[in-house]
Amino acid sequence: MRTHRWLGVGLITLGAGLIVSAILGPLVLGVVDYPLSESLMNQTLGLDAVSLVLVAPVSVLAGALALRGHPAGPVLGFGPAAYGWYMLLQFVVGPEYVYYPGALPLHLGLFVLSGAVAVGTWRAIRIEELPPATRRADRLRGVLLLAFSGFLLSRYVPLVADALRGEGLSPEALEGVTMFWSIFLLDLGIVLPATIAAAAGVIAGTFWGRKAMYALVGWWTFVPASVAAMAIVMAANDDPNASAGQAAVFVVVAVVVLAFAAALYRGLFRADRVVSAPEGGAGQRHLARVG
Repeated sequence: MRTHRWLGVGLITLGAGLIVSAILGPLVLGVVDYPLSESLMNQTLGLDAVSLVLVAPVSVLAGALALRGHPAGPVLGFGPAAYGWYMLLQFVVGPEYVYYPGALPLHLGLFVLSGAVAVGTWRAIRIEELPPATRRADRLRGVLLLAFSGFLLSRYVPLVADALRGEGLSPEALEGVTMFWSIFLLDLGIVLPATIAAAAGVIAGTFWGRKAMYALVGWWTFVPASVAAMAIVMAANDDPNASAGQAAVFVVVAVVVLAFAAALYRGLFRADRVVSAPEGGAGQRHLARVG
């Protein structure tokens, strides 16, 4: 087993930083004052709740595993790092500050740390230490990733159609224009292409596709859960933009992704973590390149 000392320390520090950020925010102490609308403030409450009770503990756990040299450490660590980078970019640019906020050093530091840890975890994931799987199982996983991609894309199709017709933004989007476009760019410019590429790689039987799948599922575990929490908080607080139907949809999606992640990552803690070669000639070529 290879220990990843700096990576373990980075993941634990990231988890601690996410806890501090959530506690200082409106969810607990309210020390950080975000100049946001009612809807965006409700969404921030849900986001901080998921960061506090789900993302941060997984980051600390992944850090502890990385320090011990467990192969699951880098795999589990990519999700919190990618989530942190995705979330903190919105925390810095989304509120459209007209002053320098007191939380800027914390959020900027965590943003940089998230990016560094994401790169470190990706480099530390070794495909020969991923659990073995049949080609049929990997094809099914690839199809599920495509389904996740389709769900993400479906959220934006009406918006793109409105843009092509020259329509304006929705009232909810107008409450935080910068927040809206930052999420738009991250989802359609990074998350969607990466997920489709990982799905294609897994279905084709490549090792890089399996590595990308294990990494990206971590992000997918956290973000739908955070969106579901946002929708729940909005509904509970009688937000004018709340939708019980959307809340129910995101809860179902979050549960499905969580079940998929649990089944996928469970194999990381088994003793037989030597990857098997995909069937067929193409698989043998991939194995030769890895070896």
